[in-house]
Amino acid sequence: MEITQIRHFVRIAETGSYIKAADLLDIGQSTLSRQVRALEVELRASLFYRHGRGVLLTEAGKKFLEYARGVLHLMDAAAIAVRDSESAYAGQLVIGMAPSIGRACIPVLLPQLTQLFPRASISVVEGLSGALYDAVLLGQLDFALVYNPAASPNIKITPIVSEPLYLIGPHPVGADAACVTLAEVAALPLILPHGNHSVRVAVESAAARLGLGVNVRLQVDAAHPTMELVAQGMGYSIMPRLVERESHLPALSWQKIGAPVLETTLSMVLPTQQPSNPLVAAAAEVARTALGTLLAD
Repeated sequence: MEITQIRHFVRIAETGSYIKAADLLDIGQSTLSRQVRALEVELRASLFYRHGRGVLLTEAGKKFLEYARGVLHLMDAAAIAVRDSESAYAGQLVIGMAPSIGRACIPVLLPQLTQLFPRASISVVEGLSGALYDAVLLGQLDFALVYNPAASPNIKITPIVSEPLYLIGPHPVGADAACVTLAEVAALPLILPHGNHSVRVAVESAAARLGLGVNVRLQVDAAHPTMELVAQGMGYSIMPRLVERESHLPALSWQKIGAPVLETTLSMVLPTQQPSNPLVAAAAEVARTALGTLLAD
């Protein structure tokens, strides 16, 4: 398996066409076909379905594409690492952030990174913590800022801050406008993310330890639409206070959940298996410091 074959496979997958990929790569379609066929023989799997307008990835092709992108990203990082010292902080930097972190952190972090590393090409990917964690494992992200990552020998986890979780609603629940018990929360119609989201896992696990069920009325992964639904009286939700830093949000009540107190831990995750990259190491430290300062304000 050659790196050129992998690059060409990724280009075909991204364009959905041998013709378009051949034009972009300035090589013949027959050459592309031979390279893909060689990959399929080595992998013992078909990578594309052909149809009238081009090609679609098979399930095996989709799986291989995830790893192929990770391999290419790693190869690009390796090329940067062996260049002269003046190029140590050049190249591509891909950072993952959970949406609630990104909205608060991106306007602060990206100006710092572009000023410190003017020769770097910086990309930010937003997604749920679980998906970003997997992308770091696959080598698709240099590092990510996520909530409650699972321990793994292939991931280095650096906790940044633990945040209490709050019940948000159109009006306070119970006698105390500042706090609410988990038992009171469990009785409410809730709008929560899907089952693998860190906040939902924390809420349901704590409720189960008290012998309580959680009344999930709606499942919505995006924070802003959730808050709009809460403002409309569709239910209540649970989020870290960091989300409130975003502008243009509806006016809602925020009550800290207690008895027991629920927390979510924001951490930085980096792959342990990739070679040392000065740009990634320096950018990760800048991000950790910037986020720690932002949350301390």
